[in-house]
Amino acid sequence: MTTKLQRRKIALVAAGAALALGLPLTSGFSAAGAPTPSPTDGPTQILRVDTPTKAARNKVAALGLDIAGTVGIESIDVIVETAADRTTLTRAGFSSRVVVQDVDAAERDRVKADKAYAAARPGGSTLPSGRTAYRTLADYGTEMAALAASYPTQARILTLNHQSLEGRSVEGIEISNGVTATDDGKPTYLLLGVHHAREWPSAELVTEFAYDLLQNAATPRIQSILDNVRVVIVPVVNPDGFQVSRGGAYELKRKNCRIADGQIPAAGACALRANKALGVDPNRNYGALWAGPGASPFTTDETYFGAGPFSEPETQNVRELISSRQVVTMISNHTYSALVLRQPGWLGAAVTPDDALMTSLGDQMAAQMGYQSIYGYELYSTSGTTDDWSYSATAGLGFTFEHGTQGFHPQFSTGVVAPYRGGTKKVPGGGVREAFLIAAESSANAARHSTIQGTAPAGVTLRIRKSFETEPWNWRLHFTDTLDSTLVVPASGSWTWHVNPSTRPAVVGAGGTEFWTLTCENPAGTVLEMHPVTVARGAVATENLTC
Repeated sequence: MTTKLQRRKIALVAAGAALALGLPLTSGFSAAGAPTPSPTDGPTQILRVDTPTKAARNKVAALGLDIAGTVGIESIDVIVETAADRTTLTRAGFSSRVVVQDVDAAERDRVKADKAYAAARPGGSTLPSGRTAYRTLADYGTEMAALAASYPTQARILTLNHQSLEGRSVEGIEISNGVTATDDGKPTYLLLGVHHAREWPSAELVTEFAYDLLQNAATPRIQSILDNVRVVIVPVVNPDGFQVSRGGAYELKRKNCRIADGQIPAAGACALRANKALGVDPNRNYGALWAGPGASPFTTDETYFGAGPFSEPETQNVRELISSRQVVTMISNHTYSALVLRQPGWLGAAVTPDDALMTSLGDQMAAQMGYQSIYGYELYSTSGTTDDWSYSATAGLGFTFEHGTQGFHPQFSTGVVAPYRGGTKKVPGGGVREAFLIAAESSANAARHSTIQGTAPAGVTLRIRKSFETEPWNWRLHFTDTLDSTLVVPASGSWTWHVNPSTRPAVVGAGGTEFWTLTCENPAGTVLEMHPVTVARGAVATENLTC
């Protein structure tokens, strides 16, 4: 009879064989996943595991346990629910100490503390919104709609293309001066929250930034940003998982609500205790390097990468949003580790062609929050993440922020209020607010993206487009990505378009070039003129079209 560890090794070999052959991975691999807790396992705990080297951190990440976060990069916090989880760590040769004795009890204490904090501040907190407690899913929709109604020339609601598995709309808010002139050539700065359901501050912080921009739109600094950039904020990428976590059915829920690959879950199935370990990790489901290091083939593992690249509505939404705009900066927000992560995300990857720029910008942002700025792989190797794909596909700068050090959703006062503005002993800089503003100003800086300009008849639609093959970890599973965005020529006939470089980073690294295909279309969509345009980061290309 095989042991659980032997079965897991067998399944890993089988999964590797399937990937090598280009075969889909399905829920058939779930048997080797996480064991079901029993009454004799004791309370769920968080252990701090000593990981002084990158090799040790990658080894922990490969054990299939639930990684909570880090405090510094020489230890990793791991959630343990069963005796088997503890045995896995011990047998792997790791030492650890308990940092949260009882996760459920700690959550009850957090709720009490938040209620006391709110009760003591009837006039609200120092946040732009004045909030004193974590929002519910409904709150996000209500508040974004209210902001758009209050600032109609500067904010509008975006509804992303795909509903969630449980039928929820996924919404964001777009903020810019003259927001309704959507095809005006401004670059886009994208902020994302709650890929992982339990990471509530990631949605809170970006929502507060939306309030901040609109309330202070007349100040010179923010007016300049909104004159030159479109800020798009999607607070909750994963609404189904967030509802399970925030609604209390399973507070530690991380993934989405995909119970079985390729199937829509039955109503209420995601919240059932029997299904709590199931789901796809949205931040391992993006296409670039999909199913590579730091992602799991097991459906019950917290880093399960899904049935295929972009198999989930959450990642399809982000892919289509980015592919239809010129997103020059993207920040995917998470908790917790107090880190600003940049490419590359896995240890064997080459340094990016934009390393100096990304390091400088990452360092500036991290300093404001009191965080470390590091390569993604210095924490542990990952693949199929948001910035793995966004940067490799578009050359737009991509970062992951891991906010805080005190848990997925610590007390509201310490997890949201204090870090937002900074100015404290732990956050001596300008806080998350200042980091977000630095990224916004970087997005407006034409030296950090590319520009195409020229003349064309007023009112015609210009389009830039390119298609290419994106490779998952197994190159045989490559697929076509298409970037396609438009600009409407203003009445003057002169136009300026802030875009990403025409050549993807991997091609730059190999010494090659790529081009955008620029077309001019009439109102019926007929192409009247076509030009190939090659433009590097910081460069300006001029194209005059007669159409």
